Amino acid sequence: LSMSETMSLLSLKKIFRFPFEAPNWQSRFLVGSALILANYIIPIVPGIFVGGYALRVMRQTLAGQDPELPAWDDWGELTKDGLRAMLVSLVYFLPGLLVFVGGMALYFFGNLALPLSTSMSGDPDQMLVALPTILLGSMAILVISLLVGMLLSLLGAIAMPAATAHFVAQEDVVAAFRVRQWWRILRTDKLGYFVSWVIVAGLLAVLYSGAMLAYYTIILCCLIPILTAPITLYVLLVGAALFGETYRESSANQLNREQEDAV
Repeated sequence: LSMSETMSLLSLKKIFRFPFEAPNWQSRFLVGSALILANYIIPIVPGIFVGGYALRVMRQTLAGQDPELPAWDDWGELTKDGLRAMLVSLVYFLPGLLVFVGGMALYFFGNLALPLSTSMSGDPDQMLVALPTILLGSMAILVISLLVGMLLSLLGAIAMPAATAHFVAQEDVVAAFRVRQWWRILRTDKLGYFVSWVIVAGLLAVLYSGAMLAYYTIILCCLIPILTAPITLYVLLVGAALFGETYRESSANQLNREQEDAV
């Protein structure tokens, strides 16, 4: 399938613009930005509400609706959705995190072994052999764990939006981990999913570049949280709507193929 068949330019424009078009969008966008800003002060808790809010937006495009900023209400449901989204993210990023932390631990333990081996060894020749071996071994472990951890984290980041959309569509968090189910849906429109990821990654790259530029200025570096909070919210909402739309169209493609096969 071509990109024109999966997601039209018009639908992309709607997704890019919707955070600024709903009635009372200013106050709703301000609440979300304030919660992201609060996450710098009170970690995790405000982010749970924002995550639940993003899933509300995703439900709109999954249902075939034009996305718009919903009201900030039913905080219990926002908390429930946010916790479920956090669980999915944690599971998909956990392998990379474990490899990275394990490699760092082995690296530091290896460095701690240096003074221990030096004090316990009375043979200068053994010390000359042991010290470089321990140094090179711990450094190799660190480099390998960084590379493998980054690769696993990248794979988790690629899969997570599809898994999240699947569990939202099924209203069952366990569905996020039924990889064969959501892959069977997403593979019908791999190009659409790839383009969605490129768009979100591009927005994140712009956000990161802007933050780095602000970091090197005397005045703006102090305002980085304030400047990045609304941009982060925008990227999150656009990503939720975009991946929801991609999943919906992929699901429709799969249904059409199954009907054609049945005929």
